[in-house]
Amino acid sequence: MIVRNSRQTGMALLAALILVMSVVIIMGNIFYRHQINIAQTALSLHQDQASLLALGAESWARQLLDDDDKAYDGFDETWAQAIPALPVEGGLLNGCISDLQGKLNLNNFATITSLSTSLRGSKATLPKIWHFLLNLQEIPIIPGRVAAIVDWVDKNSTLIDVDGAEIEEYAGLMPPRIIADEHMVEPSELASVMGYEIFEVQKLMPWITALPIQTSTGNKYKPTTININTASEELLLALGGDTYAQQFRDFVIAERPFDNMNNFYKQLKDELAISQSDAKLFWPDTLVDIKSDYFQLYMEVILGEARIEVNSIIHRSTKKSVIISRNLTAVPVSVEKSSASVLFEKIASKADMQSEDDLEEMIDDQQIQPACLMIGA
Repeated sequence: MIVRNSRQTGMALLAALILVMSVVIIMGNIFYRHQINIAQTALSLHQDQASLLALGAESWARQLLDDDDKAYDGFDETWAQAIPALPVEGGLLNGCISDLQGKLNLNNFATITSLSTSLRGSKATLPKIWHFLLNLQEIPIIPGRVAAIVDWVDKNSTLIDVDGAEIEEYAGLMPPRIIADEHMVEPSELASVMGYEIFEVQKLMPWITALPIQTSTGNKYKPTTININTASEELLLALGGDTYAQQFRDFVIAERPFDNMNNFYKQLKDELAISQSDAKLFWPDTLVDIKSDYFQLYMEVILGEARIEVNSIIHRSTKKSVIISRNLTAVPVSVEKSSASVLFEKIASKADMQSEDDLEEMIDDQQIQPACLMIGA
């Protein structure tokens, strides 16, 4: 009788322990799930708030461009200055605006009707500039480099010349590919064009863009111009061509910003010892300008555990700036920050520096345009 009671007591104790352990496990699991739900809810809330802040900053950037003096656009203007880290409740907001017309617009190739004509003569033309850029990046200039782009962005199925590529040529690839016969939406689309490798496109990305081009009288395309006030050194070298590459680059960098095209041509006349009419012929105002219509906003909002990165393309028309493209990326704060984020933090942390030499050294070290990161560079 005593043995039976001892065994019953042991079994009861074991059952009680198992029950307690089960309750602890269940409660722990409930608590764990509850914590996850709280974290997810907080992250979702922070992301929504960060998105609204980013869109608000986007509207502010549009207003900044609308209020800008549109006679010319250069790095000395307010829009070109990096936005310092602005504290918001629970986080930070920072960003910058870059001029997309400081790059070469791939969709301008749709305006070419004769490659042989574009490659003849001494004046700067789009195919010549493109070949110069390829040379700078040590990319071979093989037949079809320009023709393939023209056939990709034009809206017909006729080869621009014998080295071009249309439907039949792309159908013969392994695997087959469909040609766009439309303007590019983003510059990385160049990697889909026949004859271009991904690593080559990666080399060219800092100097190319894909902007809309408008139709003018007679349904002819009107190309976007290259803003010499914001163009990179590489693009300025390409604009100078084999004849004036170094002289043109050094002259533009030393004298910009230009606030008037006539003054630009007059100064070219004195600098390069050519007539003003020859300067206009070599660098026509259909190719270069001192103002821009297309800009890119990079904005970063950090709020709690959320980080929202915004890339928006802004078209500044004569009436009001409009957003023509927007890309919002939600990135948890725990994820390693991009080079842009690190750069913005560095700018913010040194905003109170007293020495201009130190500031210039920091800017040169980061390879950015004055006071603003060039998106994609």
